[in-house]
Amino acid sequence: MMSIPVISEAAAMAAALVDAAALIEEAGVSGLTVTCYGDRVRILVGASAGDARQRAAVVAALGGLAGAARCRQADAPGGSPAAWLDAAGQAGGTLVEVTTPLAVRAAPGGTLAAGPDGGRAVIAAGQQPPPGWRWVTELDDDPAGWQEAG
Repeated sequence: MMSIPVISEAAAMAAALVDAAALIEEAGVSGLTVTCYGDRVRILVGASAGDARQRAAVVAALGGLAGAARCRQADAPGGSPAAWLDAAGQAGGTLVEVTTPLAVRAAPGGTLAAGPDGGRAVIAAGQQPPPGWRWVTELDDDPAGWQEAG
């Protein structure tokens, strides 16, 4: 009879946390929040890690060590405008997601959004940007030259 080892959920989570700890130690960063799920670990780079550019550098460093091809901005659909920067990769045998929230830029009449061509427009409160557009965040340069949406 063949025996198949069974790992408890607690043991799997502990192993995932060890993988995340090794990644964090290699990056040499602190001030993070680590949450372990059954199938992945999420590392939140919060305000204690610095301003938006410093937090983005931490996301990029951890993501790079985890083998992430790139960091990307993700916008929350529906509700209030919200955005974050994230990267995903692996540490040991664990899927690792690294994320930091980004403040979106308010403008008179709504929230500033950027289109695929780099153009900017104000999106009225309660509305979402058109497909392919994204919220302008604190990581974007000064919004000089934006146009009011008609």
